[in-house]
Amino acid sequence: MPEYSEREKKNMEIVRMIFEGPREFDRLEVFADNAVWWNGLPHIGDPPGNTEHRGKEAIGRLMAGAGNVENLSRGIDAYDLSTNVFEDVLVLADGDFVVRQHTQRSKTLRGRDYCNVYCFVMKFNGEHKITSLTEHWNTWYAHKFMLENWELEPAHPL
Repeated sequence: MPEYSEREKKNMEIVRMIFEGPREFDRLEVFADNAVWWNGLPHIGDPPGNTEHRGKEAIGRLMAGAGNVENLSRGIDAYDLSTNVFEDVLVLADGDFVVRQHTQRSKTLRGRDYCNVYCFVMKFNGEHKITSLTEHWNTWYAHKFMLENWELEPAHPL
């Protein structure tokens, strides 16, 4: 088991709270004002078509888009954020970086079972604010499942 510094432990706890914290936890507050979130599926967020979401306002729209009922009118099923369950969680830290991989299981807004594997690479500044987040996930699976309503199961980590 690695020995983590106090800074690394605090950053790891912030990452845990983003995913597993209570509803009232202000997830947007842990981002630096000029943070960038890269997401490989350009159908979520506002406006659609972006994969790079720069600044807190854009990141807030991206986070809200994941469970946005309005996306259903655009043919995009989304997962109900209140149903998220995370399994196979792996969190590692090295200096200013924290990496978290997990399997996410959720119900979609249309009531279907959703499962996908995600890996987030986050860089923190000295004030424990995220300056960049790169989101890796099976975007092909998400596109087929959420936009084309395919029934399929994604790959899972060991």
